[in-house]
Amino acid sequence: MFSRLSSALDVAIQEAVDQARGTNYFQASTTGRGVFPFVNLFEKEGDLVLITELPGIKKEELTLEVREGVLRLAGARNIDYDKDCSCHRLERKGFKFDRSLKLPFRLEGNKVQADYKNGLLTVVLPRAESDKPKQIAIK
Repeated sequence: MFSRLSSALDVAIQEAVDQARGTNYFQASTTGRGVFPFVNLFEKEGDLVLITELPGIKKEELTLEVREGVLRLAGARNIDYDKDCSCHRLERKGFKFDRSLKLPFRLEGNKVQADYKNGLLTVVLPRAESDKPKQIAIK
């Protein structure tokens, strides 16, 4: 009986490792599946825009940093229940997250803007002037 459990556990562990490898979780890329929060990162008028949904998380519980071409988004969702209550089902859980995204170009760090409304975080990441393409006149 235990030999089957051991091999089933081994298979489950191997599948989890294979899934993590396939998500770009261990790579410095701008995309990834299997990590939280899910983000949309796109270019608009030469700048980057990041949009992510963070339901149930308070603005004060978020950390947003930009350093050396990497955007870091971290936070926590805490769920507290009254001590006198009797819980019959607990499907919503508190959690912490910390996600870093390598950005495709340098930014104007002092011009980054973030807006958080109704669980939706929008971050505008302006491209550095020195990193913008320059049109060269041909003589």
